[in-house]
Amino acid sequence: MPPKSAQGKQKLSKAEKEKLKAEEEARRAEEEGLPDSGQENRKALEEEKERKVRQKEQEAERKQQENEEKKTRMIEMTQLDQLQEANREALHNLHDERRKKAKWARYMRCDGSPDPTVPGEINTYINLRLEDNEVDSIEQVLKKCELDSSLINELEYLLEDTPKEELTDRDKANYKETMGELQTLMKLKVDGATLRLLQEATDRADPETFNLQYAIKTDDVTLSVWGNLSKNPRIKSFEFTKQGLTFEIPRQQTLSDCAVRVLDPKYDHYSPTCKSFYPRQKNLPPEEQQEEKKEDEEEKKEEEPDQVEKEETDLNAYLKDLNDENKEEEEAPKEEEKVEEVIEEYENPKTPEPVEWEDFEEDDDVIDLRAYNIVGGVFHFDLMQLPPQPKVCNKWTITRLVDPPEIEYIDYVADTVATSPKENQSSGNTPTQSESVNDIIIFISVVDPPEIEYIDYVADTVATSPKENQSSGNTPTQSDKRDEKPAIGVMMKLPDDVLFCEEPLVARWDHKRKHWRQDGFTDPKYNEENRTFSFKTAYYGNMALLQDTHQNMPFQCWDIRPHKTNAAVFSITAAIAEIEIEIKDAMCCLSKYKPEERPELDHIMNKWVTPKELIKLMRLAGVNVFPAEDSSKYVSIRNKHPIIVDKLYQQIALTASSMAYASSRWNNEEDEEEEEEGEKKEGEKEEPVVGGGKSEKVLFQAFEPLADEPVTEDEWNIFMMTKTRTMVLELKEDSDAYNEDIKVDSKFRSNLYHLSREEFCSNEGQSRIDETSFEFVDCVYQLLSATKVVTYSL
Repeated sequence: MPPKSAQGKQKLSKAEKEKLKAEEEARRAEEEGLPDSGQENRKALEEEKERKVRQKEQEAERKQQENEEKKTRMIEMTQLDQLQEANREALHNLHDERRKKAKWARYMRCDGSPDPTVPGEINTYINLRLEDNEVDSIEQVLKKCELDSSLINELEYLLEDTPKEELTDRDKANYKETMGELQTLMKLKVDGATLRLLQEATDRADPETFNLQYAIKTDDVTLSVWGNLSKNPRIKSFEFTKQGLTFEIPRQQTLSDCAVRVLDPKYDHYSPTCKSFYPRQKNLPPEEQQEEKKEDEEEKKEEEPDQVEKEETDLNAYLKDLNDENKEEEEAPKEEEKVEEVIEEYENPKTPEPVEWEDFEEDDDVIDLRAYNIVGGVFHFDLMQLPPQPKVCNKWTITRLVDPPEIEYIDYVADTVATSPKENQSSGNTPTQSESVNDIIIFISVVDPPEIEYIDYVADTVATSPKENQSSGNTPTQSDKRDEKPAIGVMMKLPDDVLFCEEPLVARWDHKRKHWRQDGFTDPKYNEENRTFSFKTAYYGNMALLQDTHQNMPFQCWDIRPHKTNAAVFSITAAIAEIEIEIKDAMCCLSKYKPEERPELDHIMNKWVTPKELIKLMRLAGVNVFPAEDSSKYVSIRNKHPIIVDKLYQQIALTASSMAYASSRWNNEEDEEEEEEGEKKEGEKEEPVVGGGKSEKVLFQAFEPLADEPVTEDEWNIFMMTKTRTMVLELKEDSDAYNEDIKVDSKFRSNLYHLSREEFCSNEGQSRIDETSFEFVDCVYQLLSATKVVTYSL
């Protein structure tokens, strides 16, 4: 076969042709001295190539940095989780052992008291008390009621202390039923003893006033009774000195067989039966739940075809790349692609769904117990019928039998309440104002005077007429009618163990509708200096004093500072007062109250108790700095992400032996910055924000004070905590503008615990943190969680 020509041996490719053409143009340009356009093109291509290389290097460096951060975060968060899990396990074992010992001690108790958790024992105890028809004296009854009250408190404590997984719904129902039966038993026995006391009124009469005047005071109850035996119309009022309560006595009552009882227990058995006592969480309608499920299913279905299309697109692109590689013969040798290392990322806890609370939809006179709380307990202000007294005939004492042996309560409603409705607006056969007056005059002129009892009917008719000057003759005026049943004036000395920072609200219990009402009360007067409160009431019955639950919220600032290992001081400057709580190991106490020391708090000051007990004591004493779960409905708060805030409380507790923390004004400024950005983006279509629009940045102050010395502003550092990072900022509390620049020569860490311990603490501080006990950590965490200082501070 003849050899092929050189042309036939090798065919020039398109790239080679362009290369030859460029060389030819360069040669000509060099000969003619013209600018080389091909060289410029090559230079631009090389620069673009270098830019892409730098971009790839930067991207690779960024990915490497992210992977390193993921590795570090996984290591640090795993260490933190292990530490917290060890603390939780130790705490669980401690409380489990404590509950077992308490249960055994209760079983071994030999004081004759029944175990309220054992149905057989408590039912036998209640039935025997009910079947005991022998009426004890009031002193004996109150003594036995102390046992009943202790059994109720024991059941309440078990409901609070027992873990949810160890307490079944049936046990809860049984405990609550037992508590209700014990409360009913106490009321029946106290009423029975009061009836016996009233039956013996003549024997117990005061030698000066010839009326029954009885009072007794125990640790739990104060009982006072006044019985009208003398029928003296000159009596205007009476004072129960042991209770510091004075009440007016209308003329009508001074002439009747009546008695007044004031029972002042230190407990409230009524409010837990009220609907408004518990948080009112909105329930998602079933329709919305079904819609959400449908949307999730549709999203899953939409993702499947997208994945198929993506696979097809990737395949086509891959084939096209292969064809391009076959066509191009001159390409730079490709570097071997490195297989990217798959770094497992730390999984954050699931964000809880935002909770919405229902509005209080009751009458204006009904008290919302989520907004107001009862202080000083409930006092019973009862008007009762005085039973027939024994009479002595010769050597016989005759006593009329009261059957059934129950107290007869007298219904009393002041006329000021009865005359308030406007009846003259009705039409039809109802007589007009002038007609009714004429009828009254004719009626009185016909009826004989002995039948004067019909005046009661006539007076009611006249009372509905707004003009009193139209009556004539012997017809009683409206003012005379009101004098028969006026509002009862009451003046009481406020309890010595309750702090009132403002005028209290008085309310009465509505037995039918099971709620507290504030109608029927007029002329409230609060004397802060003498600590007295007076008012007029149109009703007798169960009453209570209330104050605003959130009067100390929101807080102005807060801080927690270490004293030594397992010891710290937690301070809150609230809306009205400044409090200081000392913490040591698992116990805490209220150590200071400003602006001035109050004697009302002496019984709880410097009393070392657990956090739960301290919260209960302070609330009962009228010092409430512990927001409820729905308090955000009544107080303006900082809307922070709940997961971040809870982590912050946990890690502050872990480092509180060495580090000091305080509120920062920038925690609020950061919220305002986000709100302004949100307003700028208003109108644009945005994706829903995870966590219900809550801010995912928390700012606070921190530093390490190893000695109890005054701190200057420059010593504090601003920390910022997010879901994945915690860092120290260049920002200071007195800076002019907000910024998030990280502090020079500082590193960010995945959590506050590692940042404080590894980057901020001295060797002594690290030793303190390592030696911190799990009981101290739990005590600090409980107080921080109960006060919610991060979200409830201005």
